[in-house]
Amino acid sequence: MNINDKIKHWAKTWQTEAIPQVSLNCVIFGFHDKQLKVVVNKIQVGKLNITVLPGGFIGQREDLTDAVERIVKESTGLEKILFKQFAVFGDANRSFEHEYSSMSPSHSKELEWFSKRFITICYLALVDFRKIELKPTQFLEAAQWLPVEKSKTLSLDHGDILASARETLLKELPYSPIASNLLPSKFTLPELQALIEAIIGRRIDRPNFRRKIITSGTIVKVGQDKSGKRRPADVYTFKFGKKTSQSGISYYAK
Repeated sequence: MNINDKIKHWAKTWQTEAIPQVSLNCVIFGFHDKQLKVVVNKIQVGKLNITVLPGGFIGQREDLTDAVERIVKESTGLEKILFKQFAVFGDANRSFEHEYSSMSPSHSKELEWFSKRFITICYLALVDFRKIELKPTQFLEAAQWLPVEKSKTLSLDHGDILASARETLLKELPYSPIASNLLPSKFTLPELQALIEAIIGRRIDRPNFRRKIITSGTIVKVGQDKSGKRRPADVYTFKFGKKTSQSGISYYAK
């Protein structure tokens, strides 16, 4: 089955099973090599390259949260992870007619359904980079990690969706368990600082950061990293574990 046939088959199924003209997009964040990254799906048809955030549709008999969990699991293999609704994109001119007609120029009822205006409900999810195996969703062909700084390479309005998700991270950072869901269960202070810097997009003062995070009571020293480094670093874990609110704590200086 060629790619155009796959698209048509997929669309034919969902246009009868999904809630009309409503979609989901998931911004799945991970942290690796001191970079904040996001899962993207890719497809190439002829000369057209499309890079989008994982997404899909909501079944007529499917709860909204179940649909989000399904899409995240399809993309990462993970279940029961932290996710949050952060935006709805629904401009009157929000239509992907050009992209889908380019992917399959032959007119069909299925692709006509794709070309309609879709309102998309957006969620962000936080995952441990080391624990997932990426898989493309829908009819897309490849999945990979994209540094958030390269958001302009995203197709459609997905760059705007990613920018909105990052804004949400910035607002939530002092009050929610973002760091604990993006780091391994045990980490060093430099690793934690690198994550916070990647989220806020700037460097922060190291001594001030160290003082604030240690006195905050949110982390506990559990040993040292003795992996062969010249000077072993202290290793910490979050006192309250993952997915636990840490209200009122600011990790960085304003």
